[in-house]
Amino acid sequence: MILDKISVDELDFSKGYRNGIKKIKILSNFDKFMIIMWLLGPFIYLIERSPADAWLSALAIIFIIRSFHNKEWSWAKQTWFKFALALWITGLISALLSPDPYFTFSQGFVWIRFPLYAVAAQTWLAKDRDIRILMLISMCLGMIIMCLILTAELIFAPLDPGGMIKTRLTWPYGDLVPGGYLAKVSLPLFCIFIAIAVNKASKISGYLGLIALIPLGYLFLTGERTNTILRVCSGIMSAVVWKPKLIALITLMIIKILTVIFIFLFKPDIGVRFTEKFYESLPMVSVNSGHWGTWRSGIQQGLETPIIGIGPSGTRKTCFELPKNTPQWLPGRNLCANHPHNFYVQLFAETGLLGLIFGICMIFSIIKDCFKARKIDPNCPMLCSAFVVPFAIFFPIQQFGSFFGQWGNLFIWFAIGFALSQNQNWDKKKVHI
Repeated sequence: MILDKISVDELDFSKGYRNGIKKIKILSNFDKFMIIMWLLGPFIYLIERSPADAWLSALAIIFIIRSFHNKEWSWAKQTWFKFALALWITGLISALLSPDPYFTFSQGFVWIRFPLYAVAAQTWLAKDRDIRILMLISMCLGMIIMCLILTAELIFAPLDPGGMIKTRLTWPYGDLVPGGYLAKVSLPLFCIFIAIAVNKASKISGYLGLIALIPLGYLFLTGERTNTILRVCSGIMSAVVWKPKLIALITLMIIKILTVIFIFLFKPDIGVRFTEKFYESLPMVSVNSGHWGTWRSGIQQGLETPIIGIGPSGTRKTCFELPKNTPQWLPGRNLCANHPHNFYVQLFAETGLLGLIFGICMIFSIIKDCFKARKIDPNCPMLCSAFVVPFAIFFPIQQFGSFFGQWGNLFIWFAIGFALSQNQNWDKKKVHI
């Protein structure tokens, strides 16, 4: 069994799997059901966004009910959650004062389910390391299934409805689901595998490196530029944070570069999309790029109501009503979309300076807590690479996602919840399952 070979210092997959199964068996029926439900997450995400949202929302709601029943609220004392709560309240106040209070309030009200899911994973569902190893195995199986789905698309459905060769793999979802899934749902697993791959000069380390690079190749084929860069940067960070060996690191980088070259030769349109078109789209390169246009409109909307903003997801409602005479110091032109394509611009536009400050503090606190996990066990790659996940996801210069949206947040907070679970110093009592 391959799990028997994946053993690195304090991370033993085979032992973790066996112990995890044993621990689940002795749990109460309620906890057993909830842990199994949580472990099925990567497979539920493979279905579509509505089942994934229902799954995440159910876990968050049940967690709150459980907290009421057990009168256990110590998790709410965490700094990152306090800032998340402050951001949520700010968003609700902003919504009540917005031009469309019903829409923005409904969007803002349900956002709290994402931090609640993360804290549920952190303090309850993923409290035990062996259970977390089971989730890593679940992530791996989900990642394999997604890669098989995309392989089937390459073989059996290579043409779009117009009869042209597809430039992006999206089947059977028809949107950006595959890229988001490969980039974020299995991101913790990817970081761990890369860390192991550059630490050990062994056959199994090489296999793990290849396993990590295969979904990266498929991510390229989805055409998801920002998600791909997120994945690559995460891999680089993971490679250097946990005792890397120079030869293994160089070998992995060479293989990664050769993989990219092969994909560009195999799919020239992908190469163009990731080079010329991507460069032209960068907000800091051209004031005429589409991404700068969305950023610019978001900034201008924020300037209209700088303190409290226009309400969660309000940019899509008010963008077209922006004054024609825009500030001279903001070059370029506005472009209206469902959101500004940047978390920080969106926070400023929709929750004002107050929400932006609370959001930045929340993100910083999450990264800080995940970084603390290294001190718990410096010999464990799972703990050492934990902070890579939130750092990569919340990197400021990104061009994706709606902070208050559904689908992107489903991916993001799944990974964040797992990353946060690595630091078990949140509660001095350390109550285990």
